Amino acid sequence: MSADDARRFFDAIAGRYERAYGLPADESRFRMQRVGRELPPPPGRVLDLGVGTGRELTALLDAGYEPTGVDVSPAMLERCARRARPVPLVDADFWCPLPFDDGAFDAAIALHGTLAHPPDDDAVARLARELARVVRSGGSFVAEVPSPAWLERAAGDARVKRTGPGTALYEDPVTGACIEARLLSDTAWMAALGPAWSTRVEPIGDAEWLVAAVRAR
Repeated sequence: MSADDARRFFDAIAGRYERAYGLPADESRFRMQRVGRELPPPPGRVLDLGVGTGRELTALLDAGYEPTGVDVSPAMLERCARRARPVPLVDADFWCPLPFDDGAFDAAIALHGTLAHPPDDDAVARLARELARVVRSGGSFVAEVPSPAWLERAAGDARVKRTGPGTALYEDPVTGACIEARLLSDTAWMAALGPAWSTRVEPIGDAEWLVAAVRAR
């Protein structure tokens, strides 16, 4: 899957993302509280990978953080920029080298399954190395990612076509746009983050992982 594929998919669903893919407000608040427990104390600079329409930005700002959002979809970023409290937004493919200085951030987050669509088998490890560069020593990385059990739960779902042991093609039922998902095991996440991160992976629900890591000093 290329950056162009991801851009086409997220541009296509941007107009209905909040309605069709957004979490209920109570669940979103609960999840952000959980994420907040993994971050360094505020104030701090947080890189939001796959910021989308920016649903988590209010919680970060209210907590005293300074977020910067990155997304490959101009349509998503355009909607994010309409929020009452705008933050710096960067149109970029985060699977490529990040356009930030070394140690520019205190933490990075990737929520709502943002990292479920790597372009190749080595992409997560490359991203981990880039995050180790732009996140300061002792900083944090937090991700919410689907576990392989998601594929079993999706069996029989017309929107999901399994393409391999840990891969599937997801089709948005309204726009017909498609995107590939790759689901990693807990041990694969630990290996991908490598020695630059002290990592733990734990289940949240029955088909999702919380990946919480601290940048090695």
